[in-house]
Amino acid sequence: MRILSAAAIGLLGLIACSPSLAGSAEVKVSTKAPLHTKAHAAAARGDAPDAVFVRDDPAQAIMTLDRESAGWRVAFRAGGLPNGPATAADCEVQAVGLQDAEDVIAARVVPFEGELNEITAADIGTDAPVIQVSVGPEGVFVQDGGAAARFCGMGSDIDGFYRRTGSPE
Repeated sequence: MRILSAAAIGLLGLIACSPSLAGSAEVKVSTKAPLHTKAHAAAARGDAPDAVFVRDDPAQAIMTLDRESAGWRVAFRAGGLPNGPATAADCEVQAVGLQDAEDVIAARVVPFEGELNEITAADIGTDAPVIQVSVGPEGVFVQDGGAAARFCGMGSDIDGFYRRTGSPE
């Protein structure tokens, strides 16, 4: 029975560690809610995005999509690629762009102040990275365009498929 209890405690310890939230050379135990829970909490407060998408692999990430004038604002919050104690801290990037006839949003990184990151116009300069967001019925496929490498920690990533979690009624 002691062996089973020790194994259960060890398993709980592994579950509590979140490599996507590790900040430096040490793994931190996370008491924060998962990224997708935060988006749902925002929706409950009334500041809901037009659509929410989540990615589970290679690291947890969330993308929100909001109508902005004639275009769309895409906001990303992604955990670093799992790399043990060298896992990058969470990344946050926002971009704005128009959607074309093939349902692809070409969004340029814009200045913003978020919970994890602040990007100014001076940080972006004259050559803002373009994030391609291909919208489909089940989710979106994101091609980063170098935004995470430029504005987030080494090992950060926002590329990949994000599945749709729902839209406000």
